[in-house]
Amino acid sequence: MNDAENGSHGYTPMNYDEDSAADEAYQTCVTYIVEHAPIGRDDTVVDVGTGTGIVALELASKCERVLGRDIDDEWLRYARQKAEERGVENVSFDYGSFRDPNVDEAVDVVVASYALYMAYDEGGEEELRAAIEGISSLNPRHLVVADKMFFGPPESRGEYETLPQMGTVANLLADAGYTLTDVEIVSGSVGVLVATRTSEWPVLLSRGTK
Repeated sequence: MNDAENGSHGYTPMNYDEDSAADEAYQTCVTYIVEHAPIGRDDTVVDVGTGTGIVALELASKCERVLGRDIDDEWLRYARQKAEERGVENVSFDYGSFRDPNVDEAVDVVVASYALYMAYDEGGEEELRAAIEGISSLNPRHLVVADKMFFGPPESRGEYETLPQMGTVANLLADAGYTLTDVEIVSGSVGVLVATRTSEWPVLLSRGTK
């Protein structure tokens, strides 16, 4: 569901967690991020569009810190409650958007899951560009985008919303200074893109790192 549908149906954070648990494509994306995203033990990770903190909490054991950012206070409160109940102490949740992530410290990796597509749905390519420029302004080593986008022939709309082509997302990442280094296609309209800061790419190649 998109934001308008969520609001009109009284969609709650608990509803989202229940739906996400039943969504095979989403769960595949989360598993891929946790198992394959280029995140190190000493890294600071920002999860933009964190929602109920599903991905942020999953990544907590893989890195030094996770900073969850979202624009919905209710969902942020719910995410904080989950972290407290699980005893996860290296995750924090605060207000922040794609255009203004509200992060003042050095960041190693930025993750966005099932959130960037909303920028495209609301404002097309220019809004998506602004969102990607916002998160890339944090100058992370890697950007990890697990999202809805078309990997096959162009289509105008998804089930509920307008989705970008994967090539559009890749081009905007390149414009922001990032090179695709991994692509995991989950379905024709869902997948994970891993992009590395272009200035880092020759160094990674010399180390034999994908």
